[in-house]
Amino acid sequence: MMKTIPFSGRTCLWILLLITSIIACKGPDGDVGPAGAQGPQGVPGPNGAQGPAGPAGAANVIVSPWVKVSHTAWQREDSTYFMVTHPDTRITQAILDSALVMAYYRNDGRPNVVFSLPSANEELTLGFFMQVQNQTGTINFDVTYYKPRLTPIDFDLEFRWIIIPSDKKGRIAIADLKNYAFVKQQLGLTD
Repeated sequence: MMKTIPFSGRTCLWILLLITSIIACKGPDGDVGPAGAQGPQGVPGPNGAQGPAGPAGAANVIVSPWVKVSHTAWQREDSTYFMVTHPDTRITQAILDSALVMAYYRNDGRPNVVFSLPSANEELTLGFFMQVQNQTGTINFDVTYYKPRLTPIDFDLEFRWIIIPSDKKGRIAIADLKNYAFVKQQLGLTD
């Protein structure tokens, strides 16, 4: 005959907890397995919101950085005329045929005083012109003195040029292009 051992409910609960905790124990992690195959491409998400509008009148405007021209960089053409050339690949024949180009200068060390070109005083005329030769665009700055001179300017200058394409009607919306502070504000430029 077989004997049964009576267990109380409390003892059964402790035995059940002991067996569960033994089964729940796990050993150390094994090595990482190889990477699985790439899954299929997901569905593209919706387009994001449109960004804010840019400053008015600044579309397609080409603005150079301020370019420092050393007083020793000027080439003497004759006794009253000196010139310096700066290459710019953005200057094309199409730009020369249709866009407005404004140029400005300032003395190195006085960045808050900006003058538009051409500019003249009792001694000289300072100007600029652009050209395309052999598919290469350049902007050229020139100084013409009213009396012969051996050396050009005896201080460094900085130049900046702004190329403003016309709108579809051939018009430009900025009223005072000689006022650099106004142009800077209208086009959202920074120095």
